[in-house]
Amino acid sequence: MKDLYSFHESEKDLFRYYDQVKEAYFKVFQNCGLKTIYTLAAGGPFTISNTHEFQVLADVGEDKIFVCSKCGYAENSEISDLKGGDSCSKCGGKVEEKKSIEVGNIFPLGTKYSEAFGLNFTSEDGSKKAVVMGSYGIGIGRLMAAIVEIHNDKNGIIWPESVAPFRVHLIALDGKNKEAREIYDDLQKNGTEVLYDDREDQSPGEKFADADLIGCPIRLVVSEKTLSKDSTEIKKRNKTETKLVKLKDLLNEIKN
Repeated sequence: MKDLYSFHESEKDLFRYYDQVKEAYFKVFQNCGLKTIYTLAAGGPFTISNTHEFQVLADVGEDKIFVCSKCGYAENSEISDLKGGDSCSKCGGKVEEKKSIEVGNIFPLGTKYSEAFGLNFTSEDGSKKAVVMGSYGIGIGRLMAAIVEIHNDKNGIIWPESVAPFRVHLIALDGKNKEAREIYDDLQKNGTEVLYDDREDQSPGEKFADADLIGCPIRLVVSEKTLSKDSTEIKKRNKTETKLVKLKDLLNEIKN
């Protein structure tokens, strides 16, 4: 988990910050290539009100939520009296039942833990008051799994560039490891993360299949054929077409 805690003098200040974290989390998930639904969830003895989850719609999801198709208001089924086909209480739109994956949540803790540990502050009037707390979390493993569930095809993963483990998957064919290594070094020196496949006991087809399975955004192939044209073959993982790029233009092509 990526955990965050906040400490406040009042519930008003807590919920001001709570809304800021909400917007920040939306941006985090968007940058990870995910559309999340802000979902009302059950509170508990450690919270002062309902909590909220960030849910990603997915057929394999283990959660069930009810979400308005018009305004996006959503409730977790564990707390909800809604059912599919109901009218949304916020806008009158149609409520739909969906499966989803929870990738983050935020909790208004209040003073439960600060009172238990004697965590106080001195207010402006000189009195001692319990600190009001909030808790916020992103499940890193769940987030990665959700990205893979959303971004894939029959051949494997299609990592969004913002979170790909490597930007480039470089493949050497026809024993052209020396030439491929030079390209690898140039890309590394220019800040591009590269996964280099220099295996000599695998066929081109096996290497291409592994590249699709791993899912780096860009595949580069260095072979006798490409080098005869002073080029390398480039293919984006989310596209079907390939093209040859001159070696002298490769860095600019990768940056774009």
